[in-house]
Amino acid sequence: MAEKKRNQSEARRIAKIAYPHPGCCLCGQTIGEELAHLDHEASNNDPDNLARLCNHHHWMYDVGLFSSAALKLQRAHWQEMEGKRTNPFMKDAGKKAAATRAANASAKLRSEAAHKAAATRRANALKAKDGEVANG
Repeated sequence: MAEKKRNQSEARRIAKIAYPHPGCCLCGQTIGEELAHLDHEASNNDPDNLARLCNHHHWMYDVGLFSSAALKLQRAHWQEMEGKRTNPFMKDAGKKAAATRAANASAKLRSEAAHKAAATRRANALKAKDGEVANG
């Protein structure tokens, strides 16, 4: 029985048809993009076995830091988003940052007012104590 051989050009052709939006499906990087065989079998060019990854994420997958199920899910999302980066954690980040700065500024003003009031109370208490000592 003849052993199947690696055919990287065929794998790239299949991936281009199956997954038309280029870039690492985890980070979107297109420089250094590599084609990963999810079952680590280079002769298996089934579209379900292929994923575009940057060299960093390809290495991370190869050492076992990502599961093939997670990559398949992310690959589907990347194609659904048509290769546009999305990060749900950064949605409206500018507005949130502005609100946080405003809240911190008002908290700082309240804090400064509280410190000033405490200093005034201490000063008044010292004056009263000095007055008692002078009268006593």
